[in-house]
Amino acid sequence: MQHIRQDSISDLYVTANWNYLENHKSDKKYESADVLLVSDSRDSMKFHARIRTRGNMRLEICTRLPYKLKLDKGELKTYGLSAMNEVDIVEHCHASPQYDQYLLREYLAYKIWQLISPNAYEVELIRLHFTQSDGSEAYEPTYAFLLENTEELVARLGGRPNKTSVISNHAVDREPMLQVALFEFMIGNTDWYIFNRHNLEFVVLPDHPLLVPIPYDFDYSGLVDAPYAAHHTSINLSSVRIRYYQGWCFPEEEVKRALKVFREQKQAILKLPYEIPGLDQKSANYTHDYLVDFFDIIDNPRKLENQILKHCDMWPVKK
Repeated sequence: MQHIRQDSISDLYVTANWNYLENHKSDKKYESADVLLVSDSRDSMKFHARIRTRGNMRLEICTRLPYKLKLDKGELKTYGLSAMNEVDIVEHCHASPQYDQYLLREYLAYKIWQLISPNAYEVELIRLHFTQSDGSEAYEPTYAFLLENTEELVARLGGRPNKTSVISNHAVDREPMLQVALFEFMIGNTDWYIFNRHNLEFVVLPDHPLLVPIPYDFDYSGLVDAPYAAHHTSINLSSVRIRYYQGWCFPEEEVKRALKVFREQKQAILKLPYEIPGLDQKSANYTHDYLVDFFDIIDNPRKLENQILKHCDMWPVKK
């Protein structure tokens, strides 16, 4: 499915047996569903679909579950869309206005990475409506976002996927890996790991001799600051808001060269929290200030040296 790219929010109405899905969340089996996508101009597209739960940790800790949709390929073709028919729905963890804010902060993280690198998942912010088969409302509508399927991402980038279950550091391209490590430090996220592909997709791309990492899943970051988030138990820090650099050791000139794009995008990055629909003033101010702190670090030679240049090759934490 080729996502609609727009500044406003589309409404996604999903009709399914929500009680069954919730009661059988660990099965991850597809159930029938109907989908109606209504854009801000009120144009609409209807699809027959299948839906199932997805993810691991969120299934354990969240009352509102993440889902995967598989749409009918024939109907996609009718609307002139890509036949790639899988799309992930990222929803907040619990039903409350504050969890809406955490969801929107994670969406913000995806938008920031898009400013840093062209090798990024597409996301689309939506209002998600939960409809029972009899037409009644199962839950209150909520913010959510559609996350591009990896197959579609790879095709859009003109690459091919890598399905190796274990990734060696030697197989990963240095420059894009450095960018990812700096970005994860920027948003205060330590919930990623190369070896087991944790929250990193690895793609073979033209003009790159080795695998290119593409990050995703940022709800454990300090930028989001969700109450359930935590650093890995081996990282002895009291708050996810405290940054911990997990990158490899690079020569200073390489790090500074990689930071150039962050500085070039600084104004756009700092404006972004105030451009996300639904992000309230408190969240916008918090995320803006959190990002300002990153730029203070990289513009201060002593902080840059202590928190990044010399704070390298420290993951995994040695016991």
